[in-house]
Amino acid sequence: MLESALEKLSARQPEILDSVLQRMTVLHVRSATERDDEERIMEGMSGQIMGETTQRAHLALADQETRALVERAQQERWSEQRLTQSIAATRQRIAANMFKEHWFESTLSTSDFPIHAATYGTWMFRYDLRRLMAENPSPERLGDFGWLRFDVDGLRSFKDCTSHTHTTLFLRQMARIFVDPHGPTRRRLEEQGIHVIPMATGGDEFELFLRGSTPLTPQLIEDTIASFQAEISSSEKLSSFLDFDDEDVLITYGMPSSDQRKAFFALHPDQRSDQLRAIRATLQFNSSPNGKFITSVAGGGALLTEGILLAVERDEHDLQGSDETFTTLREQIVQSTIDLARDRQGRNKEESLRILEDSDLNLYRFRLRNHQNRQLHDEKRQAEERAEQAEERAERLERELAASRGGVVRLLGTPRAGQDGSFPQ
Repeated sequence: MLESALEKLSARQPEILDSVLQRMTVLHVRSATERDDEERIMEGMSGQIMGETTQRAHLALADQETRALVERAQQERWSEQRLTQSIAATRQRIAANMFKEHWFESTLSTSDFPIHAATYGTWMFRYDLRRLMAENPSPERLGDFGWLRFDVDGLRSFKDCTSHTHTTLFLRQMARIFVDPHGPTRRRLEEQGIHVIPMATGGDEFELFLRGSTPLTPQLIEDTIASFQAEISSSEKLSSFLDFDDEDVLITYGMPSSDQRKAFFALHPDQRSDQLRAIRATLQFNSSPNGKFITSVAGGGALLTEGILLAVERDEHDLQGSDETFTTLREQIVQSTIDLARDRQGRNKEESLRILEDSDLNLYRFRLRNHQNRQLHDEKRQAEERAEQAEERAERLERELAASRGGVVRLLGTPRAGQDGSFPQ
């Protein structure tokens, strides 16, 4: 649906980008108060939105410097007003510094590979757009921005095989691929002058805000998604998080209920071994001949220029409303870009599942959300197979009936005329 909206306006893209940029420029000049508010926003929001690790560090540093100021004030006999102002200025400076490095920290952060939550990236997207307006840019500069989204395939089944804690460790290892500036994909982007802000946005989702020094292209977005997917799928560390030969994994995956596990342990050892081999067979994937677990993600991305077209298509007054402000206009554009990336990622995930259902049924079943869904899928396929068999039987009976009718005609033969030329009655 979003793609069809883009197609309507693609031929008018240069005209639309020029018009929207002019509109943004006018609104930006009028938004001095908004601009000042954005510069101060960290001071009012840091304690509410920072991750716990960042907030503790922020408070500890602020307390340490406050104590130092109090000691200095006592030694130098400062006035109470001077001390109060100095403490306020110090806390504001610490908050601003923390904002630059760690604002909106994700729970998947580690000390060596910190990763932001989604709010940080969306805020920086908005903020960078405001900064761009101060440069009197050309419409082409709107192509400097992009947004990527990734969703981990089969994470619910992964968790069913292991535990919540183990799944968190697995996701932290994956976050390293997006965060590590020395990884092949990140390094290639940096060499092209593209700044990257990676974010952990949910239980199994990651997003990246891209800011280039020159306009980005749809091909670069596709190549970047494919490169990250290749890094993730080839990671031995990620693969090692799930061992399909581990008996506990097989039991947890194949017998999700306590009743099933209780019945399993009541079996003779040979019967238990047979059942485990049967479960293991369902975890043999065509895409992994050696039987290892291979991590994969579905990806999608969008350019800001595409988001602008989508925002214009969504808006009745072509983003020219009299009540529009720079903030509201920018929000429509940013959100449309993110929505388009998320929509593409979702459709790519659905398409990969459709392909897997025909090409790798075991992997398809593994990627279904839970054991109940796998059972429903099996019942659906069995019903479809029974319907196909019934249809084949009906067609076979029809052919046999037609053949038998033909045999009767041949057996009776064609009546012959008598000597007088008439046919028998």
